[in-house]
Amino acid sequence: MLQQIPVEQRRQAADAIALEAYWRVQDPVYRSVGVISMLQREISVAQRELAETQAQVSMYTAQVQSQSNQITQVQYLVDNAHLIPNQPPIHGLCQPPDIP
Repeated sequence: MLQQIPVEQRRQAADAIALEAYWRVQDPVYRSVGVISMLQREISVAQRELAETQAQVSMYTAQVQSQSNQITQVQYLVDNAHLIPNQPPIHGLCQPPDIP
């Protein structure tokens, strides 16, 4: 069988055969397929955790951006308060009524 494999790939093939033999002894039913399945599950869990973390980072980034925008708007209003014309107060609005 190794004679049909090109010389440059024989070492890799021998390693694969040895690894498969090792896992056959360790787990006669599933052999290396059991290990591959376990690793695929771990990868899926890690990918799901990564997606959740990325979503949280996006959410926190949006919150910080929103707060930054609000601070900028308030600072603009404070800096430009002198540009807002003074209006006389409207009677009855924001003033307590006259109580005898």
